[in-house]
Amino acid sequence: MSKNTPAPKGFIITTPTTPTVPASALQDGDTFALPETPDNQLIAQDIKPHPDLTSRLIISARGIPAPFTIHSDEPLQPLRMLRTFELTCRLCNRTVNQDLDLVTHGTPQTWVCNLCS
Repeated sequence: MSKNTPAPKGFIITTPTTPTVPASALQDGDTFALPETPDNQLIAQDIKPHPDLTSRLIISARGIPAPFTIHSDEPLQPLRMLRTFELTCRLCNRTVNQDLDLVTHGTPQTWVCNLCS
C-alpha cells in the first residue's frame, strides 16, 4: 500500500517501511530497538561486518559501553532511518535531493515537482 507524502518541493508517492527490518539495513545514525527490549532506543554509531563470521555484524550503539554482534538477518524495529534520495519528476525530469525518514515517510517510488503538480 502506498501513501502520499507532501514535500516542500512537490509531491512524493512512497511505500511504507515494514515494522521490522534486517540488521543489515541499518546505517550509522539510525535509531532502532532490539526485539527483546522494544522500549530501549539504540542509535547506531558504527556498523561493520564481523571479521570471522560472514553473516554477522558488529554494531556499536551510542550509550552502550561495548559493541554487540548480531546476525545480519536479525529483525530489528526501526525507529528513525534518515536517508537522502535523488528524486526525478515523472513529468518534467527535474531532479532534487530530498531527505526522508524511511520510518515516517516510507521509501519514495515516484515524485511530481511543484512546477508540475
